[in-house]
Amino acid sequence: MGLSQNFFVIAMLASMASAAPLASYYVLVSNSSGFSQQQNGLDAQKLNAQFATMSANDSCTSDAQACVSGAFAQCIGSSWELTPCSSGLSCFALPLVAKAGTSLACDTQSDAEARFVAAGVQGGVTGNGTTSNT
Repeated sequence: MGLSQNFFVIAMLASMASAAPLASYYVLVSNSSGFSQQQNGLDAQKLNAQFATMSANDSCTSDAQACVSGAFAQCIGSSWELTPCSSGLSCFALPLVAKAGTSLACDTQSDAEARFVAAGVQGGVTGNGTTSNT
């Protein structure tokens, strides 16, 4: 039996023993590993607040990535190369939902804000109530 099969069998047995639904047990197991959607939200807000102070003319460390002026930015050498998002979208750091961390993505303002609410944090995309990342 593989590791994932063993986990399923153990989770299923624990679910039957406690009469708790399997989904509830799985969430408990996931949360016990230290993963926190709320922490992901706070981390993403911090990144967005930093990105809001950056400009395309700032120097950078090669291979770094950011959202600069609403565009996806990658550092080539020591200069930012910007790739604009499609019309109606801006670049945001967003909280991951299935594991610890953040990701950079082009998204609508309203969907980005909803992701922070779903992560359990207040203050919009930057944590200070700012509603724009451009």
